[in-house]
Amino acid sequence: MNRSPADFKMAGSLRAQQGGIVLVRQTSSQNLQQWVDADPFVMQSIVTAEILDVAPAHAEERMRFLLD
Repeated sequence: MNRSPADFKMAGSLRAQQGGIVLVRQTSSQNLQQWVDADPFVMQSIVTAEILDVAPAHAEERMRFLLD
């Protein structure tokens, strides 16, 4: 499997060392779960991952592509 889904958009750390975030757009739930499960940190139980499905309603002009 590819290291990231085709519609990978962004990754980064959350402030105050509370973990990280990966933003992925329009990929299948199965593909995303496989990608998360293949992460070495997840595989070694160093981190746990939570997948949240977001339905964006508003976006700044440069981010409107996320609404499609």
